[in-house]
Amino acid sequence: MSAVPSPATSFWPTFRGHKSPGQQRSTFETLVQEVLATPEVDLYDAIEAGVPTYMVDVIAAATGEPAADVMEFIGVSQTTLRRKVEAKEPLPDVAGHRVMAFLRVAATLRRLLKESGDPEQLTHFDQEAWLSQWMRQALPELGGKSPAEMLRNPEGQRAVEQVLERMRGGLPA
Repeated sequence: MSAVPSPATSFWPTFRGHKSPGQQRSTFETLVQEVLATPEVDLYDAIEAGVPTYMVDVIAAATGEPAADVMEFIGVSQTTLRRKVEAKEPLPDVAGHRVMAFLRVAATLRRLLKESGDPEQLTHFDQEAWLSQWMRQALPELGGKSPAEMLRNPEGQRAVEQVLERMRGGLPA
């Protein structure tokens, strides 16, 4: 009898070899869909199992941001990332939590767009580019902080998701 992979180990796709930016963007889109479909407890387990280092490149490819900017956003230095890659270890816990927070915000945005948008218009909307730009903007609703800054802890993550929810209702972001 073969062992069934746990949700934690099967949540993160396995990469073998180098992936093109297009493949990485596709991986990002798949992960965002997985966040929408996965129970919270399984997302918790996925983070606890360890967030793979390749997520830096996946987020960079999806958003068009340089990997260095993604590393700054998730709070991991070039040296730490290189060390983790060489040791085949996951990202540090704090960085892993921020990666999942970013995926959750992307998933929330995708859900809101699906619920309220014209499907034809959405085919021409670059969600990841918009999200990347929006994440860096200082917002009055977040006390002048950017959404990226707010993803540093769970309370900030909830505040960012609430801002997105208010945007759906037509209230100022």
